[in-house]
Amino acid sequence: MKNHQPLVLLLFLLLIGGPVSAFQDNETPYRSQNFTVNAPGDLEVTTSGSAISVSGNSGNAVVIDMYVKYKGKAVESPNSEVEEMLENYELDFSQNGNKISVSAKQKGNWGWNSNNKINLSFHISVPHQMSTSVKSSGGSISMSDISGKHEVNTSGGSVKIYRSEGELITKSSGGSFRLEEFKGDASIQTSGGSIKINQMIGDLSISSAGGSVVLEEMEGSIDVSSSGGSIKAQMNTLENGLTMKSSGGSITAVIPEGMGLDLDLSGGSVNSTIANFNGEIKRDRILGKMNGGGIPVTMQSSGGSIKLEFGN
Repeated sequence: MKNHQPLVLLLFLLLIGGPVSAFQDNETPYRSQNFTVNAPGDLEVTTSGSAISVSGNSGNAVVIDMYVKYKGKAVESPNSEVEEMLENYELDFSQNGNKISVSAKQKGNWGWNSNNKINLSFHISVPHQMSTSVKSSGGSISMSDISGKHEVNTSGGSVKIYRSEGELITKSSGGSFRLEEFKGDASIQTSGGSIKINQMIGDLSISSAGGSVVLEEMEGSIDVSSSGGSIKAQMNTLENGLTMKSSGGSITAVIPEGMGLDLDLSGGSVNSTIANFNGEIKRDRILGKMNGGGIPVTMQSSGGSIKLEFGN
C-alpha cells in the first residue's frame, strides 16, 4: 500500500491557508552569511529573478542563506560548475552599521541565455524589528513576522506577506499579491494579478490595472481603484471612509450595520437594503445620508453591478 501522508499534510497546509515555504527543511544552503545588529535595523535586498523569503526571529542575528538549483536539482557547496556560473553574478552580502545589504545581479544579458541552468533563491532570517526594501526583476517574494517600514518592488512573481506590521508600500508589474494578519497602513500598486487581503488593521490604498480584489475581515479605511476585475470587501469596522471604483466589473461590500453613512453608489445596477435614509434611490444610483450621515461610502463602476450589504 502506498504511503499518502506527505500529500495529505501538504493539502492540509493549503486548506488552513498557511504559507508553504519554497525552502524545504531538508535542503542545505549553498552559501550562508551571518551578521549581528544591535538595534532595529534595515535590510536591503536586490536580485535579478531570484525568489526571496524574509522571516523574523526573536534574536538580533541576521542569517542569509543562498540556495542553488542546477539543472532543476538542489546543489550543496562546493561545485565547480556552479562556481563557474556564479562568476556571471555580482553577489554581495554586507553590513554597514545596522544596515544589511544582499545583492545578486546577473552581469549583462547572460540571464536570458538559454544555456543558463542555474537558479538562485534566498532565505533571510532577521530580528522582528527590521525595516525592509526588497526589489526583484522576477521571482516570488514572501515576508513574515517582521515590524517596520517595508518597500517591495517586483517586475513579476507573487508577493506574500504574513503576520507583520508597520508601513507597507508595494509596486508590482505582475503576479498575485496576498497579505494576511497585517497591522498598519498599506499602499499597493499593481499592473496585473489578483489581490487578496485578510485580517488587516489600518488604512489601505490599492491601485490596480487588472485582476480581482478581495478584502476580508478588514478594520480601518479603504480606497481601491481598479481598471478591471471585481472588487469585494468585508469590513469588521469602518473608519474615515470606504471608496471603491472600477472601470469594469462588479463591486460588493459588507459593512457593520447601524452606522451613520454618506452614500454615493452608482453602476449598471445598484442593490442595497437601506433604512433611515434621506436622499435619492434609483436603479443605477443611491445618493444620500443613512442614519443621519457620517462616514463617506463611495462605490462606483462604469459598467458593473453595485451591492452594499450590512452585517453585525
